[in-house]
Amino acid sequence: MDGERRAQPVGAELFVEIQRFLADEAALLDRQDYKEWVRLFTDDISYRITTHVVRYTEDGLQEHEIVDEDKDGLRLRADQLADSKLTRAENPRSLYRRLVTNIRADHCERPDSFLVEANLLVYKNRPSNRHIEFYVGERRDILRRIDNRLRIASRLVRLDQSILIGGTLSTLL
Repeated sequence: MDGERRAQPVGAELFVEIQRFLADEAALLDRQDYKEWVRLFTDDISYRITTHVVRYTEDGLQEHEIVDEDKDGLRLRADQLADSKLTRAENPRSLYRRLVTNIRADHCERPDSFLVEANLLVYKNRPSNRHIEFYVGERRDILRRIDNRLRIASRLVRLDQSILIGGTLSTLL
């Protein structure tokens, strides 16, 4: 991921702008406006989601990558979720609520980029049954300013789960 954490936090005005950007992004996903959501990404986006692999402590933390997408892959995934004829997993649509908390934002080495780390909680309820899913973890984004607007250049979601309760991941995080 380009741009490791630096000891230079962003200023208050930029921090509020980043918070608002993340809140607006979460609202797009909660409303399932996936086509608009894809527009928040740079053309060179790297979008990854991992889960934990349970091992003995002395073996160290290990992760299993379950999603690794570029912009074309995200666009295809978004198009599929947006069209109820293309997916049984989201027909009828699930109900979502995303909470993005404990936001930390620092400058990256690139002057137009910012490392943003946050905790993530996604609540998902299938209206067709009583099954509720939670996705909990941390997000590590690189936001880049392009044409005076923030865009997501990189996202790594590390889920605090070793098993996906629903069996698959039909949710955008």
